[in-house]
Amino acid sequence: MYPQYLFEYPNMDTDFPFYMKQKRYTSVPPHRHDFIELSFVLEGTGSEFINGAEHVMLPGTLVLLLPYQIHQYRAQTGDSLLMYICNFNMELLTEGAESGWGLRDLILGRDNQQAAYVQLEGDDYAEGKRIWDNLYREYGGSLPWKPILLKALLLEALTLFARASGIASKQSRPHDGKAYKKTKSLWPLVQYVHNHYLDPLTLTMLSERFQIHPAHLSKLFGEQYGIHFVDFLHELRIRHACSLLITSDMPITQVAFESGFSSYPTFSRVFLRIKGITPREYREQRRKA
Repeated sequence: MYPQYLFEYPNMDTDFPFYMKQKRYTSVPPHRHDFIELSFVLEGTGSEFINGAEHVMLPGTLVLLLPYQIHQYRAQTGDSLLMYICNFNMELLTEGAESGWGLRDLILGRDNQQAAYVQLEGDDYAEGKRIWDNLYREYGGSLPWKPILLKALLLEALTLFARASGIASKQSRPHDGKAYKKTKSLWPLVQYVHNHYLDPLTLTMLSERFQIHPAHLSKLFGEQYGIHFVDFLHELRIRHACSLLITSDMPITQVAFESGFSSYPTFSRVFLRIKGITPREYREQRRKA
C-alpha cells in the first residue's frame, strides 16, 4: 500500500493560490498533499487516520494538514461526510506581517506530536460554521476585493483552530523589532525548505539561492530556531519517513530514499538519534498501538 501523493490543485498557479470545495464523501484512500489542507465537517460521522492515528469525525471537526502528514478517512456504514475543504500554498500565510503574530509557528513549527484536528462544539461550532459558510459564499462569488476577504476569513478559521488547540500567539509576547526583522528574512528560505525537503539540499545551495553567506545563514538558523540547518532538514525528512512507516508497507530502505536521504546508513543513524529507536522498531511499535 503506497499513499497517493497529490502535487496540484485548481488555482495553485494564480496570484491567489487558494481553492475551496464542498463535497460529500464515503471514503478517501491514504494520500498526502504537496500543499496545506484545511477542512471542516458539516454533516455525518466517520473516522480519519492521520499518520496512522485515528480520530472520530463529527460535525465541527476541524483539521489542519501539513505536507508531510498522510491521511485517509471513511464515513460510518450507511452514512456520508459532508465537508468544506480548502487547499492553499504555504506562502499565502507566511508572507505578510501576520506571520510574526503566530502563523509562522502554527504552520512551520508544528510536529508529529501536535494534534492535527480539533472538535468544535457549542459557540465555537456556531462560530466555525459561520466562518466557513461565509468563506464558501465568498469563494463562489465575484465581488470586488474577493482575495482580501477570502484571506481574512481564512485567517479567522485558522485562529479558531489555534485557539481550540491551545497554541499560544506571539501577540502576547514582548515585541522585539530586531528579532522580528531577522526572523522575517529567513521565512522565504524556510518556506523553500518545507516545499523541497525531499530534494538534495545543502546550506551552500541555499546560500547561493537566497544570497546569504553560508556562515551568516547558519548563524541565523541557530539564533531563530535553536538548531543547525542540517538538523532542521533532517527533522522534516524524518517526519516524512514516520508517515510512510506507519501508513504504508514500503520497504524501509525505500522509505529512506523516498524521504530525501541519499543513503540508508545515514537515514538509520539520523532516525535513531531523533526518535531514539530504529525505523523498524518505530513501525512495529506504532502498528501495535
